Amino acid sequence: MIATVASQQVVSLSRQRIFLALLGTFLAMTALAGVIGWSSHNTIVRVYNDAVQVLSAAGQPAPPSPFGLKPTLSLLSNMAIYIPLVGALLALVLGHLSLADDQSGGIGRLIFSRQLSRTSYVMGKLVSAAAVLGAVIVASMAVSVVSLLLVNRSSPSVAEFGRLGLFYGLSWLYLMLFALIGMVAVLVTRRRSVALLAAMGVWLVLTFAVPQFTSGLHPTASLNPVNDPVSTSQPFFDATAKVRPVSVTEQYKEAGARILGTAPSESAPETALRVLPLAVSVAGLGLLTTRLVRRHDYSKGSYDE
Repeated sequence: MIATVASQQVVSLSRQRIFLALLGTFLAMTALAGVIGWSSHNTIVRVYNDAVQVLSAAGQPAPPSPFGLKPTLSLLSNMAIYIPLVGALLALVLGHLSLADDQSGGIGRLIFSRQLSRTSYVMGKLVSAAAVLGAVIVASMAVSVVSLLLVNRSSPSVAEFGRLGLFYGLSWLYLMLFALIGMVAVLVTRRRSVALLAAMGVWLVLTFAVPQFTSGLHPTASLNPVNDPVSTSQPFFDATAKVRPVSVTEQYKEAGARILGTAPSESAPETALRVLPLAVSVAGLGLLTTRLVRRHDYSKGSYDE
């Protein structure tokens, strides 16, 4: 029954225009990251070649190529921004649609009039969300690999493919967090519009408010792939910085930068420790979603009110 619920949910999502629109936007932004990287690469190469010619004519040695000093995967550094902004919204809508439709028009009552356990139902919903987000992440990774091929004019090495796999695996886990937030919001509210607004409020807090409070970031700094946030000596930020290790968005960005090699390296246990708050949050919300579905009264058809 889990597979039946999951497959039905995937078919239902494929018919939702808003979900398809967000999916197209996310993939377009992934491609845009490659286009921006390609344009920047060509501009820097032209400037470097002109500088080499001028220095050679003057009999001076040319400096090393700037791209010889940058990691190959630095082209993808903007993905650590696009995923929390666009990808997280896509995941929120996915989680919302996964449960909200079943609470409208008495569909929930019809579903549970059959021999379907609450556990199978919620597991099917979770599996479908994980599968759809996994497919989105694989498509995004494929676009990123094509971008790397065009810009670097060479295929990523085996080690770089491994780093890409780890980064997109981490991104999948990050998106699952917001899919679960969308599901929980549906289960704890009584109106569909309120559920979506509440989930988006949580997204705003996790993506913008918490990083500002814990790192003293300027608002625009949250939109840049900054590895080392702007520091401040104010006592307020000295106090709030103590909770920075549990800020899932900041830890996602920093772990992603370490995996892609665009930030100073650190040991694997240190990077794993950054991922721990995110993994714990996903596990906790998964358990909470399961518990809420088991206790939810679908006979009331609350979204009809």
